[in-house]
Amino acid sequence: MSEPKPTAEPNAFLAHIMETYGRAWETRNAALVCEVFTEDATYQQDPFSAPMLGRAGIHRYWEEATRFHREIHFRWQPVSSTGNLHVVEWGAEFTREDSGRRIELRGVMFIELRGERISRFREYWLRRENA
Repeated sequence: MSEPKPTAEPNAFLAHIMETYGRAWETRNAALVCEVFTEDATYQQDPFSAPMLGRAGIHRYWEEATRFHREIHFRWQPVSSTGNLHVVEWGAEFTREDSGRRIELRGVMFIELRGERISRFREYWLRRENA
């Protein structure tokens, strides 16, 4: 049996997941983002901290992380897919309600799917703050 070949074309599941993820962020909807994760999913937002565990942990993280975000714009593009592992480059811009500062984020996501949902999620990102 041959190895799966990497591709940068998103499959239908990945496109749906990323569109839902973006819509959830832009509307600050933690419940919606949890819909794209398995019940036992892990979500690691940086390489030095322990991952959030399960939908409840992801929900708590998202509520806190997006609490002050306003005027949010999210975009993404596929980088590579092999089997159930997908690599996505993403960017987001938003205004922080508490400071009024415009924030720009750029990052990479490593998304492992089980069926039509994310079972393991890791991301690495950089932040730029504008006055």
